Amino acid sequence: MIERLAIVLACALPPAIAVANEAPPAEAPPAEAPPAEAPSPAGKPVAEVPSPPTEGITATSGDAPTEPVPEPVDDSGDGETIEVVDRAPPGARAELGKEQLERDEYDDLHKVLGSIAGVYIRDEDGYGLRPNIGMRGAAADRSAKVTLMEDGVLSGPAPYTAPAAYYVPLVTRMSRIEVTKGPSSIRFGPATVGGAIDMISEPFPAERAGYADIAGGSNLYGKAHLRAAERRKRWGVMAEYVKLRTDGFKELDGGGNTGFDKDDVSVIGRYMSDPASTTYHQFDVRVGYGRERSNETYTGLTDADFAASPQRRYVASQLDQMNWDHWRLRADHRLELGTKTRVVTTAYRNRFHRAWGKVDGFVGQRDFYGLLAAPSAGTNQLYYAILTGRIDTSSPEEQLVRGTNDRSFTSQGIQSLLAAERTTGPVVHHVDAGVRIHFDRADRRRFEDRFDMVAGSLVRSDVMQTKPLDTRAETIALALFAEDRVHYKRLELSAGVRLELIDYRFVDWLTMDQKEGAYSVLIPGGGAEYHVTDQFSVLAGVHRGFVPVAPSAAGDVRPESSLNVEGGARWRDERVNADLIGFFSDYSNLKGSCTLAAGCTEAMDGAEYNGGHVRVWGAEAQAGAELPLVTRKKLTLPVALAYTYTASEFQHSFSSEFAGWGDVETGDELPYLPRHQIAVSGGVKHPRWEAGATARYRSTSRDVAGQGDIPEVERANALLTIDLSAHAKLRPWAELYATCSNLLDEQVIVARRPYGARPNPPRMIAVGYKARF
Repeated sequence: MIERLAIVLACALPPAIAVANEAPPAEAPPAEAPPAEAPSPAGKPVAEVPSPPTEGITATSGDAPTEPVPEPVDDSGDGETIEVVDRAPPGARAELGKEQLERDEYDDLHKVLGSIAGVYIRDEDGYGLRPNIGMRGAAADRSAKVTLMEDGVLSGPAPYTAPAAYYVPLVTRMSRIEVTKGPSSIRFGPATVGGAIDMISEPFPAERAGYADIAGGSNLYGKAHLRAAERRKRWGVMAEYVKLRTDGFKELDGGGNTGFDKDDVSVIGRYMSDPASTTYHQFDVRVGYGRERSNETYTGLTDADFAASPQRRYVASQLDQMNWDHWRLRADHRLELGTKTRVVTTAYRNRFHRAWGKVDGFVGQRDFYGLLAAPSAGTNQLYYAILTGRIDTSSPEEQLVRGTNDRSFTSQGIQSLLAAERTTGPVVHHVDAGVRIHFDRADRRRFEDRFDMVAGSLVRSDVMQTKPLDTRAETIALALFAEDRVHYKRLELSAGVRLELIDYRFVDWLTMDQKEGAYSVLIPGGGAEYHVTDQFSVLAGVHRGFVPVAPSAAGDVRPESSLNVEGGARWRDERVNADLIGFFSDYSNLKGSCTLAAGCTEAMDGAEYNGGHVRVWGAEAQAGAELPLVTRKKLTLPVALAYTYTASEFQHSFSSEFAGWGDVETGDELPYLPRHQIAVSGGVKHPRWEAGATARYRSTSRDVAGQGDIPEVERANALLTIDLSAHAKLRPWAELYATCSNLLDEQVIVARRPYGARPNPPRMIAVGYKARF
């Protein structure tokens, strides 16, 4: 099967990216189906303009700014028909609009998503450099069980082969973020168990435009965001550059930079047919490049050291550094066949290479997680003293191992999406169908060097570098989906199905062990929403959750599979939107993926484990409004609320080598799944100025599966943070702003993975200036 699919893909893309069978080569470059854009109301495509601002969070199915809100229309005296054009199917869906993103000025995707119900994050570095995002019980480890996209195309380095997301598009250059949960998420994939996150970049302006955002702040934080666009009747071009940097908030023993430096540049060209033509064509070509150098580490702290100085970093991590670069190339063709039929075809290719060198063990003690959890146990006392630089290395077993995980990823494919609307009497059908052929590859190498601790510094030993890992894994997948949304009077129904045909191959270049295989999966889903009144509706939905198996997994590991159900109520009027939705996920098999980021040792890296029967349930409340405060002075009060309650239980007992599970008893809770999460924001807004505050609370969670009281050494603590922001428009084209994150300067242990206690960021302040012209 893989040969046949490879031929198809090779014919559509450059020959260099066909599936290869040769010995380990240099890495090659990469990613899925964009959501359809709304057709122009008049039936002819018009110049694309930025979406109108939304206040707070649009917690809705289909109330995106580009989509018209349904209005009741008369049906020849036969009641009311809810006529909806280009709406998302019934179900849970939330959106953060451009105005909200610019109000908060977050560079960290974790903070952005903290205002959306049903989304969980696991902090790691404090800046969101390596995203750990989960949804509705799906594990947050490296966002491997969430479908991440940029403008509808898979953005992960290798979404099928190695879905752990060490790369995420810069939030700074996004204009909108859409979060889809429930049955509507089957449109995306491959992972459907939790949901999908689509990061929408800046749309083409209707005319020549420019933008500049310059900011600075705590720990020598700096931001430069520049964008310029030229727009004519038949063509346009837009270029964008973003630079982010900081010296970091952690304090390395002996001194040193613990921050990062990132650059991202992109160019988009567009050519359009005559807007007055009956059949409209639009061609887009995008080229982008990003790079990062971050002085980040997997090494955390012992509990005692955290209590004394939460921002401390041990001297042994002084050489730890991540370097990556990311190339992206994409071409889109949009075909409008009248007002109610559209076809969007995208070819994409991404290349991501990273090398993260970090201390992650001793020759005689490879379990850094166990070492920092019990630094006084047995010989751990000696290793801990070397780790902190208190004593020098005196034997080969006491040498530190600095492992460089060198990874090259390719992700590429072609996808096409059809959207059509047809009316039969009082029934409106909106049909979406798509096909994608996708190939991704992961070349994984690990190099190990030994270092001695000498007088508080790492000194390279005479032992030659070793290469304990050299593998290639690749997957080619054909995905198809079809969905029909039916609108009849006050009832909306959706029914859809996704088919994934997956073919994979794995080879270990050191042992020459090889394996290959193929499997298919059918993912159905459907939902319903009934509009009781023009403002109030009830909804329900069900779909299958799925996460593919990595090619490197053992033969007995099964894909993750679940039955997901949701139901609730929704309110929409001119000022208020609110959702209250309950969810239940019944996993027939929960899958655990071992990575160093999850606290696994290097020998277990890449392994996957069956977790069996698990149940997750909870409730989400999402609301947003902009209320008039003083009409005469044009003052309004934007407010938003997001609350999530989650509970989970393993339905059987077993023992697992997976670090986050261990010895599981029936009734144990999943790790890093807080029972309560809440985010509340409010402010005062005037056409010339705005001030606001956001409070977020996250209850305690477990580091390891368990039940009852959480032991101190396995606890991720509850956290309350308050963020402030203020904006002043000096001119229609000029603006000053200031932000303060973590106003109370509260720091707690928010995670114990990869190795040891890790803090959230301290109080940080930034000021900036924006110009639009």
